[in-house]
Amino acid sequence: MKHVDPSDLKPQPPDDPLRVAAIVIYLTLALLVLAIPQSLTNWLSDMNGNPVQEIALRGAGILRNVSQRIGVAGVYRRARDAFIAVSGVEPD
Repeated sequence: MKHVDPSDLKPQPPDDPLRVAAIVIYLTLALLVLAIPQSLTNWLSDMNGNPVQEIALRGAGILRNVSQRIGVAGVYRRARDAFIAVSGVEPD
């Protein structure tokens, strides 16, 4: 059996704070795309048509369907409806 140095068991600090920040930002954006999938679809629909935009729009449609099937989009809808009911704001 091999001896383990106690210093090897301590968690290592992150390599680069900028890398950690970028990971957090991208994971947050991914969560928002899953939670509010129609926002990505609407944003892509407002762009000028081009082949890349069309491919991205199809991908956004797939993400929207996945989000609705797993139920994440429903949570956002209920929260949005509750906010509208409490605040009295007219939905767009």
